[in-house]
Amino acid sequence: MISLLAIVRGMSQPVLVEEFVEAADLICFPVYGDSTIFRYLPSRGRLAMADNDVPEFSFLRYSVAKDNPVASSSSISEANGGGLLHFLVLYDTPEGQVRKAESELRRKFKRKEIILAGPVEISAGKFMLISSLLVDGKEEKEILGTGRAPVFQNSKVAFSFLVDPLKANLLMESFKMATPDISIMFDLEFSGLTSAYNGRLVVDWSQVQQSEYSNSSVDAIFYSSDVEKTFGSLIQNGAIRMESYGRDSVASDLLDMAYDRLLKLMFDPVQPDSIPGEKTRGFIEEIFGRRGLVGGLVGGSNVYRKQVIKTSGQTVVQINSRKLVDRHHLLTFNIGDLFKKYGDNKQVFRSVAIDDPTFQQREILVNLDGDIKSEFKDMISSVSVTMKKSHQNGDETVKELFVSNDHLKDYVSSKLIYLYKEDKDRTEWLNYDYAITWQFKKDGTYATGWLKSNSPVINLYTPYKYREIDLMGDVGKLQQMGVIAVAVEIQYPFFGKVKKEAATVKTNKKDEEHKLQAILPLDVDSVDYKVTWVYREGRKVERLGKDQFGVILIDEIPEE
Repeated sequence: MISLLAIVRGMSQPVLVEEFVEAADLICFPVYGDSTIFRYLPSRGRLAMADNDVPEFSFLRYSVAKDNPVASSSSISEANGGGLLHFLVLYDTPEGQVRKAESELRRKFKRKEIILAGPVEISAGKFMLISSLLVDGKEEKEILGTGRAPVFQNSKVAFSFLVDPLKANLLMESFKMATPDISIMFDLEFSGLTSAYNGRLVVDWSQVQQSEYSNSSVDAIFYSSDVEKTFGSLIQNGAIRMESYGRDSVASDLLDMAYDRLLKLMFDPVQPDSIPGEKTRGFIEEIFGRRGLVGGLVGGSNVYRKQVIKTSGQTVVQINSRKLVDRHHLLTFNIGDLFKKYGDNKQVFRSVAIDDPTFQQREILVNLDGDIKSEFKDMISSVSVTMKKSHQNGDETVKELFVSNDHLKDYVSSKLIYLYKEDKDRTEWLNYDYAITWQFKKDGTYATGWLKSNSPVINLYTPYKYREIDLMGDVGKLQQMGVIAVAVEIQYPFFGKVKKEAATVKTNKKDEEHKLQAILPLDVDSVDYKVTWVYREGRKVERLGKDQFGVILIDEIPEE
């Protein structure tokens, strides 16, 4: 079981999220346990620069002859082709801004010993490339691509993707503008401690079922602001009730603390690039250009669908200690007037006709997604990528790339390359097979098998995901019923093995936050669990179940 104390010890000086101050345009937080140490959120995102002061960016437009063009009265027809966009991005904070903020903090609190020790620890991140396109004669913003952002400040992450001929031309015209309407937005997630409050939050599911939330479609999309409005409405009609004890606990503060847990009970996050295009545009308009601690409660670029855990009864969320909560920080930057500065530089902007293949080679970029580097510390021993190309003359090219912890420091991206070998079918020449093999420190090996692709980039991201499972319930109620402890065990598959985790909740300790952590393969969304209630006289009651929401309710004892 993960206790709050263990979480705090595992973090490098967790910050107090409710006590942030702004200094020199930096958002700064005091750290838990030492009011003289502050940490800050990064202030800018930007393109990475090469040693020759040229941005690590390239846009290649290419054309390929179409073998069987559509019959037309004109002798000029459209060729095949498109665009390949490749760039490296990072986020950071200028050292001068950090020192200025430190001086302002010292003046504000009248304490010369205050230091701004470094950036807040980012736990996860993503970025989106956004541009304006004409949709039905109206200019609307659209996501062109997404990727995982690095979790360390000043770490570069590479990103490549293909666009069709129309978008390639629209992008080119946008690059030529004085201020190109092309932006990159970072969504950085971090954790911190709340203040300590005393109270509880009660969800009455029968009243939730009568609300507008329950009447919405299962496919309805909820933005962050929609989630906040939904909770506000449920509080007004009594479906969510807050009970505070003592003068130090204000109802609105209790709600702030319980937001993360309410989200788990009622909403399921979805990726923006997995929802229909017309709904994605609404999402972009919702959050684009906003900066800092967006929507302090939910925030970020998360999009949600509703989920149904219960339709009757009550769920009690105890709030009687500091809580570790997740918050989001947004950074948006315009890509800049690159064409004006580097339009004549063929390494940055280039248009080519792919017609003579003899001296051409196919380059496959291998990227490490932003959060993977931190996984080499505890989970991953090494990863290898094998590329296989079967040529049309019968030859076969096989290349391999190996990455271990020793290679991470200087790794940005690498390439796997194959040549033209009488590959007459130019479209088929772009196709290849690849396989990824993961070696874990404690849990063996996972191999993907051969995968087919024609993409110019292979993105390496962890083949697993972390799932925190909250053990929720009214511990006081259990104690009154004679229950002295609740034992919870979960198990789930992990690449050929079965992993197990267990926790025991003692009902005489009401101030502890109870969680389990599962590490699930990407195609696994649920865990099997067993809950055992132990009564004072020694009697035991068990319940078996399956959880896919990250919540196990421990105060619902089955009838014997």
